[in-house]
Amino acid sequence: MARATINDVATSAGVSTATVSRLLNGLNVSSGTADRIWKAVAELDYTPNALTRGVFAGRSSTIGVIIRDLDSPYYLELMRGIEEAATAHDSLVMFANTFSRVDREWAHVQKMDEQRVRGLILTTGPDSDARARRMAAAGTPCVIVGRAADLSPNLHSISLDNIKAGQLIGGHLLACGRSSIAVITMGNREQGILRIRGLRSVLNEHDIELPDSAVRAVEAKEEVFTAIAELLADARANGSPIDAVVCMSDLLTRHIYEALHKLGRRVPDDVGLIAVGDFDWAETLGMTVIAQPTYEMGLEAATLIVTAPQEPVRIVQEPRLIVRRSCGEE
Repeated sequence: MARATINDVATSAGVSTATVSRLLNGLNVSSGTADRIWKAVAELDYTPNALTRGVFAGRSSTIGVIIRDLDSPYYLELMRGIEEAATAHDSLVMFANTFSRVDREWAHVQKMDEQRVRGLILTTGPDSDARARRMAAAGTPCVIVGRAADLSPNLHSISLDNIKAGQLIGGHLLACGRSSIAVITMGNREQGILRIRGLRSVLNEHDIELPDSAVRAVEAKEEVFTAIAELLADARANGSPIDAVVCMSDLLTRHIYEALHKLGRRVPDDVGLIAVGDFDWAETLGMTVIAQPTYEMGLEAATLIVTAPQEPVRIVQEPRLIVRRSCGEE
């Protein structure tokens, strides 16, 4: 059966397509005419064409979201918050996964712009900022989530207080008697750099050094085992065995845990482990973590899209320490 069109509705109701369009877009139509149109809509099972609406409006009702890697639990909660706010404001969500590839970031941003999305939420690196800034300048609200950015009209950011996250890690490890610390972080991302800065600030207050040799930046989870093995071997050779490992990216936490296990290091008896980012199985493993309010960040990002404030908004969320037992807590 062919899908009913707005012409079919207009013919059945005995009105023009312009009158049908006025009613469907919430404009005033006389009560008698409206009754006839709604009756025709019901009888024909007519569904308005959102694409056509978008053409006439100059923009669709879809919110575009570009994420880095679906393997990370961080993005699942973020997506849930975005979807919740979008649904409440009668919008759909279009997700695109870049698999941490810059070329895909650029391509996805371009495609979202071509689709004339209602707004764009990015969790990508700074390589995509220039294109997002152009979209914002053209009137499309954009929100960068996960890091601070240079803002401009229609371009907003929502991030974690990453320095405080690092400070919470340092304070907790010291409270647990851990002082020979190694760090695994994901690439050269700003978030990890700031977290390490916060961690070092606390350690320095207690005359404890975190040398560059105790920090490993990996580009993929497949590199974690080698990084952990090297850190443990180097520390042993220097006569200062590692008693705690810090994971600065929740995408890597499981792989660090597995690497320590394969290398014969028990958590927390031999080495403590603390990570940024909470997830479902963390409680089962007794993982102490720095939690990010990712669901709330998703809600706020989508809300900024639909409310579309022109003046740039910068939101910084507070991290929260969740103490379990992976650092040898009493």
